Formats: sequence, structure tokens, C-alpha cells
Amino acid sequence: MAVREKDPVSGTELTGHEWDGIKEMDSPVPWASRWALWISIAVSVLYWILYPSFPLVSEYARGVLGYSSRAEVTAAVTAADAGRKQAFAPFASEDIEALAADTSLEARYGASIAKLYADNCAACHTENLKGQPGFPSLADGHWLWSGTPEEIEYTIRYGINTLHDETRIAQMLAFGADGMIEKPQVKEVTEFVLSLSGQDHDAVAAEAGRVVFEENCASCHGDDGRGGYENGAPDLGDGHWIYGGSREDIYQSVYYGRQGVMPAWEGRLSDAQIRMLTLYLLWNAEDAPS
Repeated sequence: MAVREKDPVSGTELTGHEWDGIKEMDSPVPWASRWALWISIAVSVLYWILYPSFPLVSEYARGVLGYSSRAEVTAAVTAADAGRKQAFAPFASEDIEALAADTSLEARYGASIAKLYADNCAACHTENLKGQPGFPSLADGHWLWSGTPEEIEYTIRYGINTLHDETRIAQMLAFGADGMIEKPQVKEVTEFVLSLSGQDHDAVAAEAGRVVFEENCASCHGDDGRGGYENGAPDLGDGHWIYGGSREDIYQSVYYGRQGVMPAWEGRLSDAQIRMLTLYLLWNAEDAPS
């Protein structure tokens, strides 16, 4: 039998393993570590017996104590939901007009509803409700389907251009891309739309664009371009633009069309939460009905 090399300092035999000049001694595991290992195994076995542990064929080993974290979580969620319903009891009312008339609700619930808005709406409309390109501002008081409590609640509940049977439908046709008007006419009507909002424009082209507008656009936006609540057509003269109000932006809208989507929140949010968001928009809009 070969004699194993020993450590010159302690006299302990070496295992023969070496890493970068460091040689491993063949010393026993400390007794404290061995006891810790056996104790941890014993505790694990005890927990396996007392609490849910191993999966079985059709369920799992439930343990002799019958403990269930699922039951605890379910009970906690149920209790929290009951507390939430009690805290927000006023919004159980279906009369959104009466809720909007209650001036005390904003002071009591405004901060809490702001969190609901931030979780569900801010990604598109931003936290300050000012919107971003492609998503309208909710704080300027310029509404596509009127700013009454009932109409705002309807839009939040059923959305715009969604798959819901009650959704609102709104589409800006692609007048240029679909060949409904020629490119020169797109440019002319673009100049006319610029004139409606008081921007710099080619007066001659705008006058020609007026005819194009009356024949193709007035049915939705009105003869004066002020839009219509019944079809969601935006006001073209107020200076508030969803997709931008520059000459290039307007040309793109007329030529290629627009069709934004507002999600239907029915089924995602409770009726009470939809009413809360409705009121939150009314509280923060500049021209909200009093």
C-alpha cells in the first residue's frame, strides 16, 4: 500500500487533490457540522409528516395537521375584499350622476382612486392624464363622446373599437391610401384643417380644401370642423391633437387614416371601480360638468 503524503505542519494525511499549489487535507468533518446535518434531516422529516409535502398520484400528502396555506390566503383575500367593499361602499350605487354631484367624495377617495388609475390607465394616458401621441389627454376637457358622467362611464366600460358588443366605433378613413381622394386633394384639405386651428397655412390651397372637406369630412366632423359627440369625431379647431397637429401629422392622418383602441374594462374591473375611474376623470378634467 502506498504511503500517503502528510501535511508537514499538522501531520494530517493529504487526499492528493491540489489546486494552484494548495493541497487538500484528509481531515474529518467537524462534529458540530455532522450534528447540524442530522438535526436538519430530522426536522425535515418532522415537517414532511406534519405539513403538506410530497405530490401523490391525484393530489398531495396533506400532513397530519391538515394545514393549508391556500385556505389561509383565501381567507385573507376574502377578508380584504370585504373590507374594500365596505370602505368604498358609496360606489356601489349605480347612479353615476348622483355620485358625480357628491362633492365630498373627491376629498375622501381621490388619493385611493389615483392608484387605481395609475395601475390601469396611466400606461397610455400618463400619470398626469395629459396623454401622449396616439392617446388623448383626459384632463383638457375636450371629449370625443361628451364629458357627462354617463358617457364617460360607458366609454370606460365598453371601450372603443374593441370586440365587446357594446363598444363605441370610431375610424378615420384612409382617404389617400384607399384612393377616395387624390394626393393634391389630401394636401389641400390638410391646409384647410390647419386653418381651422389657426395655424399657418396656404390660404389658396385651404380654400380648395374647404370643398374637399365638405364633400368627404363634414359628415363626421361637421361643416365647421368642430366634431360630433354622436360619432366620436374630434374637434379639429381646438388645438388639441391625438396624433399631432403639424402639417405632416395631419397629412398622415388624412392619407392613411386612424383607428385607435380603448380597452373595454367591463370584466377586468368591477362596476364600482369603473365608477371610481369615471369620477376621477371628472375631478381632473378642466371643463368637467358641474
